Amino acid sequence: MAEAVRVLFVCTGNLCRSPLAQYLFNAQLAASGLTHLAVAASAGTHARMGQPAPPLLLEIATARGLDLSNHRSRRLVDADYATHDELIALDLGHLDQLNFLRPSGARARLSLLLSGVDEAGQIEVPDPFGGPRQGYERAAHLIELGVRHWLRRAKEATSRGRAD
Repeated sequence: MAEAVRVLFVCTGNLCRSPLAQYLFNAQLAASGLTHLAVAASAGTHARMGQPAPPLLLEIATARGLDLSNHRSRRLVDADYATHDELIALDLGHLDQLNFLRPSGARARLSLLLSGVDEAGQIEVPDPFGGPRQGYERAAHLIELGVRHWLRRAKEATSRGRAD
């Protein structure tokens, strides 16, 4: 059996988008009985270490059955390119930074969460930090679409007997 794919979701501060993606991803894996396929973590390109998720995000997560109360932000480091198989950016700026910061010889695949997710109607998850509830809800909806798309592709690849 192949080893689980190690996924790292990346946003700016690792306070809203990437932690929500991490928790949604891991919860969906567990709910589908697919924890053997992958495991997710998160980081921020400009994160201040140890910051909790904002209260509004905690509410949005709780409404989805997720407990992010123990989440603490962390900054992306060079080692993440070696310890993760795939780094998934939440917007194009993050993808550019991941490419720019990529250490020589790093093998981690870089991608954009909403790439190929036509039903999203956009390719970036906007940053809701500090904004109204509807911004957090919109970001959560887009992240859910992206996570479902990734998991669907992973299941299809597994059923074909190979990983994408």
